[in-house]
Amino acid sequence: MSEEKIYTAAIVGCGRIGYSLGHDEKREQPASHTMAFLENPRISLIAGCDSDEEAIKQWHQENQKALTFTSSEEMYKKVKPEIICIAVNEESHLKEAVAAIKTKPKLVILEKPVAVNMDQAFEIKHAAEENGIPIIVNHERRFSEDYLLAKSYMAHIGTLQCIRATLCSSLAVYASSSEETGAYSLLHDGTHLADAILFFLEDLNNPSSTMEILENPVQNNNAASKNDILLNKPLTVDTTKKITVNTLLKRPVLTGIVRDENGKIRQLCAHYSSHICPDVEFFISGRSKYFGFDIEIFGTEGKICIGNGYCKFYKTGESKLYSNLNSLVSDKNLKAPKKTLYFSNMVKNAVDFLDGRQSLKSTLQTGMNALAILEEIKRKIK
Repeated sequence: MSEEKIYTAAIVGCGRIGYSLGHDEKREQPASHTMAFLENPRISLIAGCDSDEEAIKQWHQENQKALTFTSSEEMYKKVKPEIICIAVNEESHLKEAVAAIKTKPKLVILEKPVAVNMDQAFEIKHAAEENGIPIIVNHERRFSEDYLLAKSYMAHIGTLQCIRATLCSSLAVYASSSEETGAYSLLHDGTHLADAILFFLEDLNNPSSTMEILENPVQNNNAASKNDILLNKPLTVDTTKKITVNTLLKRPVLTGIVRDENGKIRQLCAHYSSHICPDVEFFISGRSKYFGFDIEIFGTEGKICIGNGYCKFYKTGESKLYSNLNSLVSDKNLKAPKKTLYFSNMVKNAVDFLDGRQSLKSTLQTGMNALAILEEIKRKIK
């Protein structure tokens, strides 16, 4: 191990996901970028920055050998880390990601979601490609041992029939007032839901990219007035607008939309049908008094149930309830892993990639694929 290269790293954003969640006693640790870096012997954490002086002060107490800064611009003048982690709020992803890319590190780790909208995501992609900088996006379930086990079990449940994905919290599903900050659950946590479903589906389709640009005319957001309809005037059509959609899951049908007294979306369900799975459903609630993240995958010969804190596998077998019929029975050959290692595995993937041993398991492209799904749902809402 002593002969292996040590990679230098710096963190931009030393708040919750950047640092403080690493002290949450109930969470599986490491639960922050700082703690995951400190745990890995192949990484030397040399700097951190945060515009909140109190946050960076607390971070420095635990990382006294590292340099601290209150802006990334100041940090990049003093240090040239090989790995730069962007762990700021969503509205700052574009600015900080592009700034990091321009310093030419070996790798950028970008917190989910990629950006607050697809236009900003494409700006990050352009900067990354122009400078030849790889980006790993922290969609943690791609690295989690329980999700990896669930994905491997899909080969044992027969033909895929349907997927039910559920996200419940108290945060509004969508609010136009939060458009610029991204502080709504469709984006903030929905990105995990969309990416997890793509994680289960994409290898069945084996695409190099699951996005496309549709140039078909789309109806203008300005609805026709009653007089226009009575006079039989054509609806206004914008023939120039290009829409980015996900090729695996596109053209959703939205049902169950619930708005609160302020017009914020508090609940919705998006339904999809694709050549891989005939029925995919996303249910997102922003009026629940609990946080829940659950996915059920139904096959013709079995079922997978996975969510925060559990992972269960079922196969068809002789029924204990009915004569001459089969039922789903728990597969005793599989047990959920005691630790998911979601953060540890992400950082290990980063190191293995820099060593030339592995490809990145969660890329800028896969992150944008998930964002395309959320953007289309958002357009439907509007």
